[in-house]
Amino acid sequence: MKTIHEPARNVPVYAQPDVLVVGAGAAGMMAACAAARAGADTLLIDAYGTCGGTLTLATLGGFCGTHAIIDDERLGRTVGGLYLDLEGRLIRREGLLEPRRHGKIIGVPYDATALRGVADEMLRAHGVKVLLHTSAVDVQVEDGRVRAVLIENKGGRSAIVPRVVVDCSGDGDVAARAGAGFALGDEGETQYGSAMFRLTNVDQERAGTLTRPMIRELLERAVADGYTLPRTAIGFHINPVPGLVHLNVTKLGLPDGAPFNLADPEQLSAAEVEGRRQVGLYEEVFRKYVPGFERARVVDMGVKVGVRETRMIEGDAVLTEDDVRGCRKPEDRIACTGWPLEIHGRGQATHWEFLPDGEYYGVPWGSLVVKGFDNLLVAGRNLSATHEAQSSARAGGLCFAMGEAAGLGAALSLGHGDRVRGVPVERLQDELQRQGALITPDLA
Repeated sequence: MKTIHEPARNVPVYAQPDVLVVGAGAAGMMAACAAARAGADTLLIDAYGTCGGTLTLATLGGFCGTHAIIDDERLGRTVGGLYLDLEGRLIRREGLLEPRRHGKIIGVPYDATALRGVADEMLRAHGVKVLLHTSAVDVQVEDGRVRAVLIENKGGRSAIVPRVVVDCSGDGDVAARAGAGFALGDEGETQYGSAMFRLTNVDQERAGTLTRPMIRELLERAVADGYTLPRTAIGFHINPVPGLVHLNVTKLGLPDGAPFNLADPEQLSAAEVEGRRQVGLYEEVFRKYVPGFERARVVDMGVKVGVRETRMIEGDAVLTEDDVRGCRKPEDRIACTGWPLEIHGRGQATHWEFLPDGEYYGVPWGSLVVKGFDNLLVAGRNLSATHEAQSSARAGGLCFAMGEAAGLGAALSLGHGDRVRGVPVERLQDELQRQGALITPDLA
């Protein structure tokens, strides 16, 4: 049997919000808060039981792309607005540390468990309606408009009939099911995913003295001793909780060395299993080779694999690697970052291409506006970008900023016939800046 017949049926309408946000990660949380803050009746749905997306489910250990280097001594913020609200709430829960610099890489360490509670608190404070354990499974489109998003959860199948949709699903699920064009990596080859994990019983004082190059040298020694480590260039963050360290070190590939296609359900499943195998391997190596980790044990891992790249939805504009390298600041920019190109390709290393000190680039509004649709936006790692540009734009800091812009833009479009292209970009920019978002950060 190749197919079966599924009988037609009437599906109940669950809700008819002004703005539907799909995916509650960095971009989705901010999109929902921004839309609700602007007065839109806003519904946020997510397939998991907690908000935060990659930040709480895969866990990243540190927010990246929120700051840029000014010079050898100073850092400057590139993301403000709602992100500062999030930071403040985490600080009050003792779930955030000061920005830490690793050469030209800057991370803001956070505790993923604290972030789960902060996400709930922040969404509630802004009046967002949240529906968890709910997947968007189909889309109805009419005359270039998303008319309904079909959802499934413990209550069965139902429909949401929104005026505007913001797809923050990471994989661009809504836009793809609606028929939007998209690219998948570089001619089908995406960046490698990683299984993230945290170690407990770590001597944080000793671990904190280690640089990333120092740890890489130790891991390469383990490789020379016969350990088959797929990656020796690592990311690690000292956690706000004493004794905890977050590691971003695994690299998930097929037996032939190619990356898993994490938009394919079978390959995604295999990647999850491979990730857990690698976590055990790296636990052993860190205990044996890295000072401060002698008694370390894995205390938890992400409940889902960390995905860097799947679908990039075609928008009215495309962010390119030349835009990033050239630090371009388009007139219609709605977010910015100084995060470098960060390509997790083949081999044990990570390719970094840093922007000049004191520089940043901007993301155009058109990279969030889905081509061919009147009431559909994207935000987050599924923005309209090239493979190389996305390697920078997917960082959490910029996802926060894009989400806030998309949510506010969706709310403003309600006064323009629910047409996202009807939003005056100058008004969107002015309102973003009035709310504290950074479009022209001070990096002098």
